[in-house]
Amino acid sequence: MGRLQFLIVVIMVSMNKTPGNCQTTKNNECIAGVPGIPGTPGINGQHGPPCRDGKDGLPGPKSDPGKPGEQGPHGPSGKLGPPGATGPPGPKGDPGSFSTRNSYAFHVGLKTSNPGGGTPIKFEKVFYNEHNVYNIQTGKLTSLVNGVYYLTYHITVYAKNVHIVLKHNNKNVQFMYHVYNSGTQQASSATILAMKKGDEAWLEVYQDKNGLYTDSDDDTTFSGFII
Repeated sequence: MGRLQFLIVVIMVSMNKTPGNCQTTKNNECIAGVPGIPGTPGINGQHGPPCRDGKDGLPGPKSDPGKPGEQGPHGPSGKLGPPGATGPPGPKGDPGSFSTRNSYAFHVGLKTSNPGGGTPIKFEKVFYNEHNVYNIQTGKLTSLVNGVYYLTYHITVYAKNVHIVLKHNNKNVQFMYHVYNSGTQQASSATILAMKKGDEAWLEVYQDKNGLYTDSDDDTTFSGFII
């Protein structure tokens, strides 16, 4: 019991009053007595079981990846960017092989006017004859590879008509006919001819109309190259 409680009890005893007693009046009304002494505080209860501290739990297991979504529509094309800077030149390539595009070409001319008919015209004046694709002894072009040739012939005509045929493996391919009038005249023709390796092509006077002419100032030529 505390000291203050003890003093209150002593005072009430001396006044002959008991805490909690009801004094009645002449009208039998009860006058409230002095409040009772507070009781002793109860004993603390037992602690409950410990609980988790409330922190976040461990991460759960990783789930399977979801299916890819559908591809969205293409966006509009962007603006064309400025041209890039010019790069350095590349390394020099290796030399081409023997069968490169311009490996086979010839340009030959007539040495004697009015060649005979029925045989290849022999152009014995050589201006250019790489790899000897034109044989000046036979008067024939012999293809060393499969390819397409551009063939052309420029004729000086004098004193007679000219009728020439281009032959490919003894087959007539193209004719050129020129009627002579007067003076020195010029005539020409050209063709594109597919040839296999070993094929031959040549010019030949047709029906003895051999007004082909050549001198120091005029040439009659036969030329060609693979394309």
